[in-house]
Amino acid sequence: MSPRLSLATSHARRGRFAAAAAAVGSTLGRLPLAAEALPIAGAFVCSLLLYGRIAGVAVEPGWRVLAGLASFFLLFVQLRLIDDLDDLERDYPTGHALLARREARRTRLVASLATSALLLVALNTGMGRATTAAAAATALAFAAPFVFKRLLPSRPLACFPAFEGAPFAIFMYGYFLWRDMAGRELSFYVVMCVAGSMWAGYEFWKFSRKVGTTALQPYHLSARGIRVALDLLLILAFGLNVPLSRLAGLSQTYAIYAATLPLVWLVWLNASWPGPASRPGRPRWAGTRFIVAVELGLLAEILLK
Repeated sequence: MSPRLSLATSHARRGRFAAAAAAVGSTLGRLPLAAEALPIAGAFVCSLLLYGRIAGVAVEPGWRVLAGLASFFLLFVQLRLIDDLDDLERDYPTGHALLARREARRTRLVASLATSALLLVALNTGMGRATTAAAAATALAFAAPFVFKRLLPSRPLACFPAFEGAPFAIFMYGYFLWRDMAGRELSFYVVMCVAGSMWAGYEFWKFSRKVGTTALQPYHLSARGIRVALDLLLILAFGLNVPLSRLAGLSQTYAIYAATLPLVWLVWLNASWPGPASRPGRPRWAGTRFIVAVELGLLAEILLK
C-alpha cells in the first residue's frame, strides 16, 4: 500500500469515527446509564491497562481506543434499551391510550437500537475480533429476554446465565479489542481474571442499586436472596483481585488494598443490613461505589507508579 493511500485510509477511518462520535455526543444526555458513564469508562480503561501490563505491551492512545470506549458504552446502552423493550407490556399493560403510548415507545426503542447497531459497525470498522465480540454480546443481550425468558417464564433464575452472560460478553469485548490493537494473545485464565473482576463490580452495582427501595429486585429475589448474592459477588471479587494483582505484577501495597477492599465491603454490608426503617433509601455501600473504589485503586497503581 502506498503512503498516500495509507494516509487516505487513515483519514477516512478518522472521519467515520468523528461522525460516529459526534452522534454519540449529541445524544449522550438522553441515553440510559448516563449517570454510570464514568464507572463504565473506568472499567474499559482499567481492562486495557491490565491486559497491556500483563502482556508487556503498552497500549498507545488513539482513535481506536476512543472508538472502543464509545463501543463499550454503547453496548451497555444497548443492553438497557433491550431491557426497556422487553418491559413494554409491563409498563403499558392495557387501554387504548396506553397502547398508543406503548407503540410510540416501541418505535423509539427500535430506532435507538438500530442506530446503536449502525454506530457499533462504524466504530469497529477494520477490527475483526472486536466486531465479532460486539455482535456476540448483542446477540446474547437480545436472546436473554426474547428467547430464554420466553422459554422459561416461571423460572427466572434459570435465565441467569443468559442475562448475566450478556454484560460479561461486553467486558470480553475489551479483550478482543485489545487483541486487535496489540496483535497479542493472553491465556484464558488471565482474561477471566480481568473480565471477571470488572463483571463482579458491575453485578454488585446491579444487585445493590435497588436495595432499600420498594422497586422490584433482580429475579424477584427476596431481601435475603439479594444479600446472599451480594455476599457471593464480594467473595468472587476477592478471589479474582488477589491473583490479578500478582499476574499484573502490581505492588504489595496494591495487593493488600485489592484483598482488603471486598472484605471491608462485605463487613460493611452485613453490619448495616437491612438498615433502620426510619431511614429508607439506598445504603451508602450500594451502587457504583465499590467498582469505583476498585478502578481508582488500579488507576493509581498503574498510572502513578
